[in-house]
Amino acid sequence: MKPISHDLEFLGQLIVRDIRGRFVGSASGWLWVLVTPLLLLAVYGFVFGVIFSARVPEDLDVPFIAWLAAALWPWLAFSEGTLRGAQAIRQHGSLISKVALPRHLLVIASTTAVFLLHLVGYALVLAVLAGFLGVPILVSGVPSLLFALATLYVYALGLGLGLAALQVYVRDLEQFVPTFFLFWFFMTPIIYPPDMLPDTMAYWMMINPMSNWMEVVRAGLFHGQALPGWSDALVMIGSAVLALIAGGWLFRRLSPFFEEFL
Repeated sequence: MKPISHDLEFLGQLIVRDIRGRFVGSASGWLWVLVTPLLLLAVYGFVFGVIFSARVPEDLDVPFIAWLAAALWPWLAFSEGTLRGAQAIRQHGSLISKVALPRHLLVIASTTAVFLLHLVGYALVLAVLAGFLGVPILVSGVPSLLFALATLYVYALGLGLGLAALQVYVRDLEQFVPTFFLFWFFMTPIIYPPDMLPDTMAYWMMINPMSNWMEVVRAGLFHGQALPGWSDALVMIGSAVLALIAGGWLFRRLSPFFEEFL
C-alpha cells in the first residue's frame, strides 16, 4: 500500500497541473480568473438591480451589487468545482487506461483547483468592496464564512465524485447536469432575497441546502455572525457529509470498470 504522503504529493502535482493547464497559451490567464466572474456580476447586477429593481433585505444597508457578490462567488466555486470534478474521469480517460493511479485524486484535484482559483478572486472582490466602495465587511464574521466555504467544498467534492462515476456510463449526464445547475442557481436566493419567492415556493427553499449556505455567508460578511446557527450548521454539515459518503461509495463501486467504457 502506498503511503498517504505519496498520494498527497501526487494530489498536489495534479492540482498544480490543473491550474497551469487552464492558462497554457494565455498571457492574461490569471486576469480572466477575476474578470470573467466580474463580468457575470456586472450582468446580473444590471439586469436584476437596474432593470428589475431588485433590492437587498430591508434590515441591511449595503449596495445590491455587494449583496449579490457575497453569494455569487461561493456559488461559482461550488458549481464549477462540481462540474469540473464530474468531468475529470472522462477527460483523463487515456491516462487511466495506461497508468495505475488513484482515480479519485483526479476528481479531488479538479474540484480543489477550481475552489482555490475562485477563492483568490473572492478575496480580491471583498477587498475592493471594502476598500474602494466602503461596504462594511465585518471581520467578526470570517469564521462563519470559512465554515461555509469549507463545508461547501466537501459538498461539491461529494457530488463531483458521484457524477464523475456516473458520467462514465451515462454520457447524457454531461449535457443534463449543467442545465440542472443553471436551474438550481435561479432557484437559490443568490440574485434575490428569499422573501421575494411566492409562498408556493417555500417548500423548495426548505429542501434546497444551498439556501443555508447563502444565508450563512451573508450573515457572516454583513451582520458579523461569528458562527452559523445550529439549524444551518446541521443542514450544511449533513448535506456535505451525506454527499461525500454517497459520492465516494458510488465512485468506489464503479471505478474498477471505468476502462471498459472510456
